[in-house]
Parts: sequence; C-alpha cells; structure tokens
Amino acid sequence: MKNNPSHLAPYWSTISMEKHITPEQQHTGKISVIIVTWNAYSWIANCLKSLKSDLSAFSHSIIIVDNASSDQTVSYIKTQFPEIILIENKTNNGFAQACNTALQKSCSEYVLFLNPDTEVIPGMTKSLLAFMEKHQEAGAIGPTLLNPDGTLQLSGNTFPNLKNILSESFFLDRLFPNSRFFGLHKMSHIDRSKVLKVDWTMGSCLFVRREALDRAGNFDSNYFLFFEETDLCLRLRNAGYEIYLLPGARLIHFGGASSPELYNAEKIIHYHKSLFYYFRKHMPHQLIFLKMILFSRSLLRIILWLTLYPANAKTAAEKLSGYGKVLKLCF
Repeated sequence: MKNNPSHLAPYWSTISMEKHITPEQQHTGKISVIIVTWNAYSWIANCLKSLKSDLSAFSHSIIIVDNASSDQTVSYIKTQFPEIILIENKTNNGFAQACNTALQKSCSEYVLFLNPDTEVIPGMTKSLLAFMEKHQEAGAIGPTLLNPDGTLQLSGNTFPNLKNILSESFFLDRLFPNSRFFGLHKMSHIDRSKVLKVDWTMGSCLFVRREALDRAGNFDSNYFLFFEETDLCLRLRNAGYEIYLLPGARLIHFGGASSPELYNAEKIIHYHKSLFYYFRKHMPHQLIFLKMILFSRSLLRIILWLTLYPANAKTAAEKLSGYGKVLKLCF
C-alpha cells in the first residue's frame, strides 16, 4: 500500500427511512452484509437462507435497504427475518445511494455488498475473510460467480477504455474470447483456477475492507445503476489497494445469467448513462470518442434487432426502444 494514499470524500446520502435504527442496532462486529432490494421477493428467501448459514461462525449483521418495492419483499423480510435491519426507502434512488445509507448504520471491520438474486455456496464467507486477513494490501475482493447451471460468469475485469468498448461494440470479444487483445476487458483468456489480481470485480458480491472505504470514499451516488463498483474499485486502486478475484469462494448469481430479456430498455439506458458519467469523471478528454463508438454500437444493434423482430417481437421492441434512446444520449 502507498504511504500517502489519496483521500476522497465519502459520498453520503440522505434517504428518508421508515424504520428507526437504534444505537444498539449499529453493527460493530466483524462483517456487515448490505443488500439492496427492489421487487426481489422471488429471490430474497434463497439468498438470505444461504447467507445466514454461511455467516453463522462470524459476528455479523445484515442490513437490507429496500428501494420502494411494490411486491412482497418487505413484508416477507419483516415476518421471516425480523432480526435483520430493514431500511425502507420511499423512492428508488439507485443502488449506490442505498448502499451508502446502509454504510452509515454500520462500523464493522469488513463489508459484504450482496445482490438479492444470489445463492451463497457454503464456505464463501470463510474464504473471503481468510484472504482479507492474510493480504492487508487487498481493499476489495470478489468470489467466482457461477450461472445457475454451474458455468462460469466472467466477473473480474479491466477498467473501461476505448479499446475494450470498441471490441465489445463490434462483438470482437465474443468472436475471439481467447485473444489477449480483444478479450482483455473480461479477461476471458486468463486461467481462473488461480487467485487473480484484477482492476475491478462485480458488485453482485463485493467484500470490502472498511479501512479502505474510509480512505477511498463510499459509492458515488451519481450512479443509479451500473459502474458504481467500477468507480469504487478505481478509487480503491488510486488509494493504494489491490482488487482480487478468488477461485475458492463461489457464488451463484441468477441475474447474471446470459439472457436478452434481462437486459431491457431501462437497463440499456442506465448502463449507457453510467458509462458516460464514468468517462466524464475519469477520462473527460475521451468522451467525444466514446460517444462516436457508442453511436455506432447502438446503430448496429438496432439493425440486428430489426432483423430479429419477427421471431422475437417483445424482446426486440425493448432493445429497439433502449438503443434508440442511447442514440439521443450521444449528442
């Protein structure tokens, strides 16, 4: 770690809460788990049951921030897991801001950010904690993510840059996944049976050292969805810490499964808005070139989905709507 790490101010948020958090509930143990939910009723039971089993050997608390769900998420948590600290937001202000709200209620040594659409494979928490305790240079680490069928999700990545985005835009990373040049962004050519040092890893399961957060700052709440963990890992790296991906810790991520239907118009728009913000913040001189690439990328996908429209009208309509609005964002 560097002797004089950069110190960036935390991005605190002020979201109104339905439930008062007493001083006794503010966690001072080893691990705080923070989960952000939005209409996650179909996922949350499996997530919490597997998580609580894996945490049983450690002093911990679980803090859930619900972003104004309209399903049974909140009522289920209240009745089935009354010991969990539940913060109910009246509006959906995004993942980053919800995480920052929960962080204000926790002062544990480590923080585990976890998506509700996950299932913890036994031993994950133990592996993550053991690695952190042994490697003081580690600011954040992630487990190996698996699809529901047991296949690998590529979760350890290099930071976004024009070359990587260009490769993705024209499907070169998929055509040449083992190429060190075209596959660099998702590191698809790397042996993942060993511990990997990466630029950033996915926020669906991110285990972070509290001391590192204090130095680098919390999530930037200007990100509503996507790239908030990328931004955080960049600031952790700038503060002198390393980011790792562990093969011995494993997690099933249901929402990360490859499905065109999951990436709807709303997510397409949020993805590109966050990517634009990331470049404006960290690489403003490259923003004009990013817009040129993403304009071409969106146009190509509009053409492709127009050809697929007769076979899959509903999904195609979502894609066309999303990428059509991205074209406007490029101007």
